[in-house]
Amino acid sequence: MIAKPSIAFNDFAGTAKEVTARNVNGRNVLSVRAKQSKVVTPSQALSRNQLSKVSRAYKQLSDSQMAAWAALAEHFKGISTFGLAAEMTALNAFVRINENRSMVGMSLLSDAPEYKSDVPEVDYDEVWVTQRRTVITGIVSQNPNYRLIVKMSTGLSVGISNGWSKTVIVMPGGIDDWGDANVTYLYNKIIGFAPKVGDKVFIEFWWMDRTTGFTGEAMRLTRICLTDHEAEEQGYVARNNYTMADIDTTKSHVSELNIDFGTGVNAIAVDAKILGHSNVASSEVVLDKKLNYTWQNYFFMLDRSAGNGKVNAQSIQGQFGTEDGNTSMTFAHRGGCYAKPTEIFGPALLYK
Repeated sequence: MIAKPSIAFNDFAGTAKEVTARNVNGRNVLSVRAKQSKVVTPSQALSRNQLSKVSRAYKQLSDSQMAAWAALAEHFKGISTFGLAAEMTALNAFVRINENRSMVGMSLLSDAPEYKSDVPEVDYDEVWVTQRRTVITGIVSQNPNYRLIVKMSTGLSVGISNGWSKTVIVMPGGIDDWGDANVTYLYNKIIGFAPKVGDKVFIEFWWMDRTTGFTGEAMRLTRICLTDHEAEEQGYVARNNYTMADIDTTKSHVSELNIDFGTGVNAIAVDAKILGHSNVASSEVVLDKKLNYTWQNYFFMLDRSAGNGKVNAQSIQGQFGTEDGNTSMTFAHRGGCYAKPTEIFGPALLYK
């Protein structure tokens, strides 16, 4: 028999199997004890393995190296809500720096980096969350070693005032693209689905120096997911730009894509990795909307491939077509030693 909390007892607190009792402002409150999920996602498993690896590496440091990390930890002390300095140990500093560096593919640091100056906040214009895009605009890049870390929540009810515990890293270390950080593809890939119109999304982002692992103060804000039309009415001007978020991946033969169409000029800039398909020396990309281009619009670009273990110079002919209301682009190999995958990069002029 389980003894259940009784309202006859004042200040009763405790847990009996699935029931938890606590006293709040003189009232006894009963609640069901929360259960922790035992399911571990691949990203969680990777993070825990990396943390364990970094912690073990700290134990291999010399006394002088540990002392240097202890000195660096003094610079990382924060201020708590009670106005007291938060404690940070040499191990904390070692783990934080190397966890940050691992996110952007940098190797583990044994020697503490030199502390010179703080990493600044992100200078930006606006953050737009629409039914099709999530974009941070007007980013001012201040250092080529800085990488942008972005955390976001799923679409939540507008009545939720504090959803910061629900944010996850969607961009672990990116760079802006001509002042924009389009995280649509990464958000949909990590979260699994886009927010719905009217949802509230919690967003955090900050710079990280990839060489030192130092980070700047996080910018925190919330945005309500808008329709594309509402965003345009409020001042959002969408670039004529297409990424992996704007294509039908089931019909496209690319693993990376970033295409900018010139405004007022017949020019494009392409940064893509094409994979080829079947036994044809070409790849196709199907965009999710119709463009004002026809099969008579062509462009030529240089590219390189490393599919055969060597870096080979090639030339690619691109052309546009429209099918079922959508625009497709075909990248056809025209010169050089063809080997997959192929990286296409740089500007090109369109001609008929």
